[in-house]
Amino acid sequence: MKHTTLHQAVQSAAGLRLRLRLQPLYGQGEIIFPCTVAGGKYQTSKRRIPGFENSVECTIIDSVQSQANRMEDALLADIRAGNIFLPHIVTDFSGIGNDLEKAIGAITCFEAPHRIFDAIIRDSVNAEGKHFPFTKEGKAAIKANSKNATAVYEISPASLLFGSWDSTGISGGLGEKYTRCVVSELAAVNIEKETFRAGTREDPLNIAKESFAASMKSEAGKNDDAWTALAVKAAAKKKKLENASDINHSSVPWDGENKTTKEMHGGVTCDYIQQSTTISFAALRQLHFLVDSKDLSSYGQTVLAAIALHAAALNVERGWHLRSRCDLIHDDGAKPEWVLLGASSSQEALTTDITRQILNESIEQANTAGLTWRDTPIQLTPSPALRELVINSQKAHRETAPAE
Repeated sequence: MKHTTLHQAVQSAAGLRLRLRLQPLYGQGEIIFPCTVAGGKYQTSKRRIPGFENSVECTIIDSVQSQANRMEDALLADIRAGNIFLPHIVTDFSGIGNDLEKAIGAITCFEAPHRIFDAIIRDSVNAEGKHFPFTKEGKAAIKANSKNATAVYEISPASLLFGSWDSTGISGGLGEKYTRCVVSELAAVNIEKETFRAGTREDPLNIAKESFAASMKSEAGKNDDAWTALAVKAAAKKKKLENASDINHSSVPWDGENKTTKEMHGGVTCDYIQQSTTISFAALRQLHFLVDSKDLSSYGQTVLAAIALHAAALNVERGWHLRSRCDLIHDDGAKPEWVLLGASSSQEALTTDITRQILNESIEQANTAGLTWRDTPIQLTPSPALRELVINSQKAHRETAPAE
């Protein structure tokens, strides 16, 4: 695929689709652990899958939201590696004045949950101390809408691509809702739940339960600063240290049961895992880009499609370590092939080198046409109020952390 092909397709085709069949790294039919949703449950439903006579039970292995975050992380890594540049906003916490600056560092709109309209960005200030929504760029972004989204394109095109909404800003929730244009999801097909999962966290010291009370009352126990601090934290929560396990000593059995739902989280087995990624050209065509009354929408739409294509290719190239005991590989080792849907349908394997070239060519063509964007990130720092909130929050966490 070339830039010209993508440019034409965005104007007439339905979109691009990539489907991959995956298996557990540990072997076909081995247990994998899905993501959990509210209440600690697996998100399971019946689906009609080609190749099965009847509907089969499937469960989400990685959600649309999680996949979007992974694609954004992949784009940010490619930016930091110097391979591409996309405009974005950075809030730098390095001057916060305590050990938090190492723990937090800098947060970009690729990482903020609500992207350009996230509260972190909203509560950050520029070099003049002005909150972002009240800066020239911020005001323009809030005023923008799908009929002319140029102001958002100029500073955070990914916010248009992955979806965003100024729901808590100065617009009072009346801001434009930019729908997600790229969607990816991993689902395990024809699952069986593993209903039993139990074990023991073994203590190398093999501390006996009966020894704890005497040790706490001994002179050494009374004078131990670490144990004293744990006792104070426990007392603050109206608890007492009664067992060695309360201070993380001794072997601890566990049964893997969700105490609220009584559901055993033992993972699932399945026939295979399907990853489906789609880029909707119809959704992209809802976004318009005007510069001095000149309609440059086709160029902006193509750039966004190229960003999505590259993000998805990077996501596949990274592999599938989704969480502990959920590593996946290609089922048959086939190359990822994108299918162009609608217009003149075709199928093509695309590597990240190819998608990166398509992206760079798309950006260059848009620039030549007059649709430009910032060539450096917008640099912000947390406002004094946000800085104080973070410091107080971390202090509260330390003071109320459970003894165990």
